[in-house]
Amino acid sequence: MARHREPSDLMRALWSFWSRPHDLYYHRYWHSPRAHCLSWALSFGEARRHYADTCLCADEAGATLLVDRLGLGFRHVDTSLEMLNRVGVDPQWWVLGKLSAYAAQTESFVHLDADVILWKPLPARLEAAPVFAQNPEHFDFEDQTLYRADGFIRAMTELGGWLPEEWRLHARRRRNSALCCGIIGGADVAFLRRYASLATEIIRHPRNAAVWETLGVRDNILVEQYFLAACLEADQNYSTRPEFLFPSSDHAFDPAEAERAGYTHLIGDAKADSAIAARLEARVRSAHPALYERCMDLFGDRPEIVKAGG
Repeated sequence: MARHREPSDLMRALWSFWSRPHDLYYHRYWHSPRAHCLSWALSFGEARRHYADTCLCADEAGATLLVDRLGLGFRHVDTSLEMLNRVGVDPQWWVLGKLSAYAAQTESFVHLDADVILWKPLPARLEAAPVFAQNPEHFDFEDQTLYRADGFIRAMTELGGWLPEEWRLHARRRRNSALCCGIIGGADVAFLRRYASLATEIIRHPRNAAVWETLGVRDNILVEQYFLAACLEADQNYSTRPEFLFPSSDHAFDPAEAERAGYTHLIGDAKADSAIAARLEARVRSAHPALYERCMDLFGDRPEIVKAGG
């Protein structure tokens, strides 16, 4: 039987929520507003069992929803993402909220997406690592689903866009590696802050405005996950790979492997799945009844809970 561990201050559990991209575009990926808030409740409720130092980095509307209305008791609440609304940043770049949260950290942290649940604390090797992420990813340059690497750098070259040398070096070497950032963090906050600042500069650099209009799609995943691999490769301190919770995407989304790690990531279409939404509701009602009641108060109807294991 696993030994119980009291919540630790070894590292900060960090979440970010820039509400404007969610409200304008990305809410549609969730089964319902209730499912979205239930996922927040479960992600926060489980992680705080392991990590006492919890922090939300949000804009004013995001903090109002999650803290004032839903009642998530973060130890720290930072509303600096409100600046993204004030300066008129394109809200299709949802990753700016995450990058801003990374760049604000001064001590060891793990950033969790709101669709990530830590049923167990992270392994000690991750808690002690300079940099870690969920799992490594490798893509086919011909596959234009997530990592449109060739089209991206071609547009940059043709339209005179700006990219840091780390990206250009990674591209010249034809690297097809990235890091899945369902969780990301580590003790080397100087490296993580520099990476996040450079990634933000890629998005906001004046020379790149015409590139984004030509490309149309905002390549959030490419800027966050591919560029992180580029920064790691370029940094002489990271000649060996960072730590990962899982050795591959296949392992991360294998139910047996995920259960062994005590980790759930409701990635992609899982957010919209009605059966998963029912299981999510049942789990929050059982494990975090007070937060469940707040979710129900926010979203009205109390449909009959579908019995679901796990």
